[in-house]
Amino acid sequence: MDYNNNNIIIARATPIGKSALAVIRVTGQKLEGLIFSIFNCNSFIPNFMQLKKVKIKNTNIVVDSCMVVFYKSPKSFTGEDMLEISCHGNDRIVNKIIEQFLNKSVRIAYPGEFSFRAFKNGKIDLMQAESIASKINQNSDQYGVALQNLEKGATSKKINQLRKSILTIQSVIEHELDFSEEEISHMSIVDVIKKFKEIILDIENILNWSMSLQKIEQGYKVVLLGTPNAGKSTLFNKIIGTDKAIVTEIKGTTRDVNEANIHISGVPFSLFDTAGYRNTDDKIESLGIQKTISMSQNADFILVLDDNDPIAQHKILIDENPFLKNKQTIYIKTKCDNGVNNDKNKVIETSCNKNLGLDSLLTVLLTITNLDLDKNDASNIALCNIRQINLLKQIKLIFEDAMNSLENNIEMDIVASQLKGATDMFDELLGKMTSNEILNNIFKGFCVGK
Repeated sequence: MDYNNNNIIIARATPIGKSALAVIRVTGQKLEGLIFSIFNCNSFIPNFMQLKKVKIKNTNIVVDSCMVVFYKSPKSFTGEDMLEISCHGNDRIVNKIIEQFLNKSVRIAYPGEFSFRAFKNGKIDLMQAESIASKINQNSDQYGVALQNLEKGATSKKINQLRKSILTIQSVIEHELDFSEEEISHMSIVDVIKKFKEIILDIENILNWSMSLQKIEQGYKVVLLGTPNAGKSTLFNKIIGTDKAIVTEIKGTTRDVNEANIHISGVPFSLFDTAGYRNTDDKIESLGIQKTISMSQNADFILVLDDNDPIAQHKILIDENPFLKNKQTIYIKTKCDNGVNNDKNKVIETSCNKNLGLDSLLTVLLTITNLDLDKNDASNIALCNIRQINLLKQIKLIFEDAMNSLENNIEMDIVASQLKGATDMFDELLGKMTSNEILNNIFKGFCVGK
């Protein structure tokens, strides 16, 4: 796929399948002549929705009556002339409308080609383009806030500020290079090192929040762990709101791992109900217990359940599985049908029969994720994918090396060269210096019509 072309392109922008409405997008240079012939009219009012009929070529057969908006270049998403058609959401109708454009030498768009043209025409930078792709698959509310700030350019603004700070430091160093080493003032080097530390701190804040958002977006793995008949499956079913796990009085009923995905206040969690942990000669149950241990090793949080003393039960589990000592653990006393009191100690008392203690458990789960839902400043400067994060990590390493060079009195021209490398990476982050191969790989992962 060669994205560097001037073809007029078309794509369906809404999912395939029956719906009330479907949206078709068209973009390219000088669209007006084309759309006049498609809609059999002499004019289109830009940025104004109009009712138009689409007819099959060389006939009077109407495919559909559509609401159409024409965006005149450069006032469009792509920066080119652009058309958005809202028609009835029937695949046959959508395909027939697209067919009328294909008959006029328009071609089907590549994945992400609309966003690529917006990027190429300076309507958005690369980070903003990537945020659009990420929005389609977002899994958490917090990530959605970060993506919105990315899309509107708040993150790019911060990255550009950091880039300008580097250019300022470069100008200071280049000025110093005009003098001999003896004439370079100690104060100027101290000031540059101070500025380096400020930039590194800014980068660390962006990286830390970005990594936290990536973790939130992937979701937290929560494993329910305990002996047979501790109430794991009952609690699992209660949290997810359906009887997915089989519950009986027979010990060892759960022999495999049950998984369910839930959202708590916009934060995704994956819950794993596991086989009860005990010594057994049953081969199938033993395999289930091995899975229990494997899942626990990869868990973000462990819920240790027991109807008597979950803390004591946890100590027994740690003796046989030392890795559990370092896992974030929540203690849950189950089957407290006579009432609960969760204020005394670290144990959450629950009764699934009477719906007691469940809200306390969900609150604790949210609390230990260390989320601050009001981190507006942090969310403004978050990155949305591993490409961006890795580039900023490399920039941080360059700055640390450059600061080390200054502190060890290494020649200023070496420091200047290091800063040039950081500037180039900032340009790559924003898409100012990115190869066509990298750009193609980025945009081909987008949806068609985006």
